[in-house]
Amino acid sequence: MAWYKRQRRFFAPVVAWSLTAGCAQGAMPDDQMLAPYGGYDGLSRITATFVERVQKHPRIGRFFQDADGERLSAMLSDQFCDLLGAGCKYSGKKMLDVHRGLSIGTADFNALVEALQEALDAAGVPVAQQNRLLARLAPMHRDVVQR
Repeated sequence: MAWYKRQRRFFAPVVAWSLTAGCAQGAMPDDQMLAPYGGYDGLSRITATFVERVQKHPRIGRFFQDADGERLSAMLSDQFCDLLGAGCKYSGKKMLDVHRGLSIGTADFNALVEALQEALDAAGVPVAQQNRLLARLAPMHRDVVQR
């Protein structure tokens, strides 16, 4: 019994952390809703691939050169999960605030969308589900493009 009490102090925080690791705000992601994306873990892999692509992109990489790729990927995973209605709550800054003063043009935005589509294609996400995510992201165009 004493062993259990000692171990419980260790295991309780580990279990609590593992239950909230899927979303920054602690909400459990709905992996059923995210199934076309490979669940939350698959969505995280997609965003990591996406971030890697945009950081290396010859035209838009400059916008991401100083970004912490790991943090950006995590924030995008939560944002995409939230936009898809899968139970996460995006806790990052507003898109208008993040992109203010960057002079992002329509061609830059389109290159970003292409990079996302490439990451989704590489993960085998069906076109209908790709379009679902892109449709939810489309209204951000007005907050991101400033020239």
